[in-house]
Amino acid sequence: MNIVKLNRGTGCRFLVRAAVVISLGLATVAFVPTVSGTLSSAQAQVSVSAEFRTALEPFGRWQQHSRWGEVWIPTKVARDWRPYTVGRWVYTDDWGWYWVSDQAEDNWGWITFHYGRWVFDPELRWVWVVGKEWGPGWVHWRRGAQYLGWAPLPPEEIVVEYRDEPDVWIFVRSRDFVAPRLVSVILPVRQQEVFIRETVVVNQTIVIRERGPAVAVNPGIPPAIIAAAVGRPLRAFEVRPRILAGTAQIQGAVEVRPEDLRQGQAQRAQVTVRETQNVIQPSRNVPPAQPLAAGEQGRLSDNPPRAGRQGGREPTTGQGPAAGNQQRQGQQQQSDQQQQPGMQGRGPDQRQQGGRGPQQGTESRAPQQKQQPQATEGRAPQQKQQPQATEGRAPQQKQQPQATEGRGGGQQKQ
Repeated sequence: MNIVKLNRGTGCRFLVRAAVVISLGLATVAFVPTVSGTLSSAQAQVSVSAEFRTALEPFGRWQQHSRWGEVWIPTKVARDWRPYTVGRWVYTDDWGWYWVSDQAEDNWGWITFHYGRWVFDPELRWVWVVGKEWGPGWVHWRRGAQYLGWAPLPPEEIVVEYRDEPDVWIFVRSRDFVAPRLVSVILPVRQQEVFIRETVVVNQTIVIRERGPAVAVNPGIPPAIIAAAVGRPLRAFEVRPRILAGTAQIQGAVEVRPEDLRQGQAQRAQVTVRETQNVIQPSRNVPPAQPLAAGEQGRLSDNPPRAGRQGGREPTTGQGPAAGNQQRQGQQQQSDQQQQPGMQGRGPDQRQQGGRGPQQGTESRAPQQKQQPQATEGRAPQQKQQPQATEGRAPQQKQQPQATEGRGGGQQKQ
């Protein structure tokens, strides 16, 4: 009997242990995540992040953020530092407004001002969120009668709430916008609320995805309006940007390969900024600023940057389908009216000299043949009547100053 009791007790203990093992096994199976369809995406993200990590580690620290994941924070800047302040804006025919970093930030600015997004955190201050799409500068724009401003463009889900957030904006007097060192003319932060009240959001960097590879352009505030505020014609620039290999298809760009990053040779490839012979004339009539609607994601205008017209892309104004149809009809009318023998084509905004590729050696249309006109912000082409008053770039005048290599305006880009 004692043996029988012992066997029963042993059997009970065995059954209990077996039940526990089975339960744990089932629980383990239940909590194993399903990774089908997500592994390749995760690997791609890690791969891109690894390259950014290698490039940026010498200039800041990586930290985990509760909302944005792993972010990069510059460590060699002042606590009140803001993105897109140590450098200047130049207007390019290819992408619109392009951010040129000063030498102090160029070693890491070629990545953080042209890839990813910046977010303001009350504790960490400005943090950079990784992104693999290249752009001439990721910002949104404000304009008023006396002031204009720009702010780093955050991730898409919080763009609208950032539009009226004073802490993220940088303001200058409109006449100072083309200063060679913007940091010296930026207005005091203590007046931000005044500047917010006196300006409206008019544009932002636009990503075009209709055809072919995605391309980012930054039409911002039309350069003819800037020229009017400055009180003189402006020159357009040609830029050969530095890009991370495999992230963008940009003709003439300087590619930085992963092995260049690992060997610390990325800094040998410098961004080239060259002033061209294309002259941007001031607008004769500057229209009032028209604010973007809450769901509007930027305006290409009637004379968009060259990259925005590639692959048959049409200028858009951010308006509804009806406005888009009117615009297409207006463009067709212009095309019928402006066809001339010997014209080779970049479209209505054909430039004269100083650009790359097909632009050289072409003739520009005479202003009297352009039935385009008074300055309107994001209006359809058929509404224009005077080319000098266009909202986009004004008709270009052919001049022959000596092209300068580097930063333009007397500053050489190192």
